[in-house]
Amino acid sequence: MKLVEETIDATLDSNGQLQLSHPPHLPAGRVQVTIRVSTPTTSRRGLVDLLREIAAEQRARGFPGRSAQEIRDEDDSRQHDDSERDRELDSARRVTH
Repeated sequence: MKLVEETIDATLDSNGQLQLSHPPHLPAGRVQVTIRVSTPTTSRRGLVDLLREIAAEQRARGFPGRSAQEIRDEDDSRQHDDSERDRELDSARRVTH
């Protein structure tokens, strides 16, 4: 019998349910599960940990995320809109004085 295994990061919730970071790539059927703490329980989960978990969950659901260029383009557009609004406000202030 060929042994097939896969290691998947998961989170164990307070109800004893496992939230896998992605679906297993194994054939359907009976499996054996071993649960091991992957990080010391005394350390606090930080923002970077949370962001990595969210990213992994989104990738598992097929959400590709945005590219660095898409994020820069959106930021540039927002800055342009903010600058335009600032100019309008400055102009309006000059007219009322």
